[in-house]
Amino acid sequence: MNLKRKKQKSERVRNVLMILFALGVVVIFFNLDVMRKGESVFSRTADKKLRFTGDLKREAYSKSEVDRLVKYIKRYNDLIDTATVETTLQDPYKKVTGKSQMIFEVHLVMMDGTTISTPTRRITRTRLVDDILAKMSKDIRAYRKLLKDGKKVKSLVNTM
Repeated sequence: MNLKRKKQKSERVRNVLMILFALGVVVIFFNLDVMRKGESVFSRTADKKLRFTGDLKREAYSKSEVDRLVKYIKRYNDLIDTATVETTLQDPYKKVTGKSQMIFEVHLVMMDGTTISTPTRRITRTRLVDDILAKMSKDIRAYRKLLKDGKKVKSLVNTM
């Protein structure tokens, strides 16, 4: 009889420990951050922040091009609320090739509500993503400089 109680007690302790271990594993798993700046395994917030408008939608960009843009937004995930790339084809009736002429604009909305817009720029399709990244980089630098100087900005048209 004493042996039976001891066995039941040790079984309960083992079951409670297994439940606690399982809960610990679940908590650790769902709080796991393998990306920088709070981008977790399960959320793709940077991907949701990137929008395409105009003649070229997301499908017109290759996966590697979108990945480059998303990677850049991830780097500044704590600053950028939304990033919109607006493109207009010079000749919308022609097939889009690497030499196709287009105009693009980048509109950033920052976490504090500041909006940053770029003047329109003319570019060929092959240079589009490189120039978008360069322009976003200039915009972020200008914004951070203004913040560092202690200036409150609601909107900025960066012509650098």
